[in-house]
Amino acid sequence: MKIFAFASIAICLMIPPPASCQNTSVAREANPVNGNAISARLSGLVPLDPARPAVSHVFDAPAAPPGKGSDSHADLRYEQTTITEDVTWRGTVLVKGALVVAPQATLRIEPGTAVRFAHGGGLKKARLVIMGRIQCIGTAERPILFSSDAPTPVKGDWGGILLLSTEKRNQFEHAAVEGAETGIEAHFSAFTAKSARVALSKTGMVVRDSVVSIESSSFSACETGVEVHDCEFELRDSSVSTNRLGMSLSRSSVVLAATSVTDNGQYGILAEECRLRISSGSISSNGAGAVVTGGEGQIFMTRFLFNKDTALRLGSTRMKVNRSLFADNGHDALRVEDGRATIWGCAFRGNGGFNLSNTGREDVVAVQNWWGESEGKAILSKISDSSRDSRFGLVQVFPWLSDQPPILP
Repeated sequence: MKIFAFASIAICLMIPPPASCQNTSVAREANPVNGNAISARLSGLVPLDPARPAVSHVFDAPAAPPGKGSDSHADLRYEQTTITEDVTWRGTVLVKGALVVAPQATLRIEPGTAVRFAHGGGLKKARLVIMGRIQCIGTAERPILFSSDAPTPVKGDWGGILLLSTEKRNQFEHAAVEGAETGIEAHFSAFTAKSARVALSKTGMVVRDSVVSIESSSFSACETGVEVHDCEFELRDSSVSTNRLGMSLSRSSVVLAATSVTDNGQYGILAEECRLRISSGSISSNGAGAVVTGGEGQIFMTRFLFNKDTALRLGSTRMKVNRSLFADNGHDALRVEDGRATIWGCAFRGNGGFNLSNTGREDVVAVQNWWGESEGKAILSKISDSSRDSRFGLVQVFPWLSDQPPILP
């Protein structure tokens, strides 16, 4: 019996383990991670803060291991991914394809982070879609950058940032967006921005059916700087400059406070059917200054200077124009197409065309203004109304101011 028992044990030890156990072991060891190399041009990029020591990264998707190629520049990579849990980004992030932040998730981006998007892709350009919440909070010393992975970004390299039906506390502070198709886009969303910069994009910002508040920011070197449709929109202490079209506004409540709209090639502002308030700003050195059609509002303490064409054109709009300066514009300072606007307390001087031109059939009230002259004949020589063409209404300029108002922008 002892001999039989030892023989049985020996036979059992010689039997190989089941195949299923071997496969399980192999599966645990094999965990391949795609390490597709991005363009070698990424190697020419300069980090925002190269002196900052390496830090740990918090995220909900695994980063590819560092390789020998230019992929080693990215601490974290995403390719056609949906983020479903809260995530925090630090360092350098590379995005290929669409990266979606789901409604239940929050994306937090820490100061000094550089988010690079693979350039190209045609209709499937890399972009960031926020359906949850984004907290993008940089500092003046360590701003956050959104750009393409090309060494020299150009307009349309990547898709941009889209906020889609998210009314949470979305924030952009000390952040720069460049080289996008549309830098920041929002539909049925809400967000705030402070000390943000959007540049070198086909459209800097497009917002629709959203609530947006922006301060101390800039939109420059785009085909169109800012588009606003059916929104509540505030822009304060900011600049919109060197675009082809500065701002396009429609059917919105818009506040522009202490904001400069300058050096835009075609128009500074095109506004249609808006409730518009412009104060303490400058609309200067554009192809044409501002064209406002329909709606209502007020223009107060605003400078219209050095625009090549008409500085301000008003059509079918109930607009109060008060304590503003119209000077050295290449064509007419102010053109009014009906009698719904009222102008007082303003100063006009050195304009290439008329100081005020009435091209509508209704009379226009423009009393208590300084017209650059104190003598009536000289004043009327720079007014175009029914006295020149009976098809148009009269401009009521008397009484006028004999001196320039003491308080002007």
